[in-house]
Amino acid sequence: MTSGPYGDSQPPGGVPTGGQPFPTGPASAGYQNPYGGNPGPASYPQAGYPPPPGYGYPVAPGYPQPRNGMGTAGLVLGIIGLVFCWVSWVGWVLNILAIIFGGVGISRANQGHATNRGSAVAGLVLGLIGLILGVLLWVVIGVAVFKSRV
Repeated sequence: MTSGPYGDSQPPGGVPTGGQPFPTGPASAGYQNPYGGNPGPASYPQAGYPPPPGYGYPVAPGYPQPRNGMGTAGLVLGIIGLVFCWVSWVGWVLNILAIIFGGVGISRANQGHATNRGSAVAGLVLGLIGLILGVLLWVVIGVAVFKSRV
């Protein structure tokens, strides 16, 4: 046995002072280290951190993803159609499309294929309001032009 600057070291053959070699492998599970702890890999703390948790909830296999496009399209077209209701053809087309997409979105939400029933209803209502305002605006303009000529 040799002595160094850091204390006693083991002889080159891997034989401790008691004459027995250091146990390794599965048979070393019952070995008690005189300095405390088990020398096997299980006694060392795990390095690093655990993996981060996944985001969101996984979708169960076999169930289709909700299709929310029609309700969202109805809402967007309803907003744009309401803004452009004073432009005759553009506003009318946008509002009619908003009514159609909103109706299809409501139908899909009622069947359970979509989750955005509120957006679809809002698109339908905005499309109706925009169409009614556009028609009333052009009727008022038409009556004013007709009365001014008579």
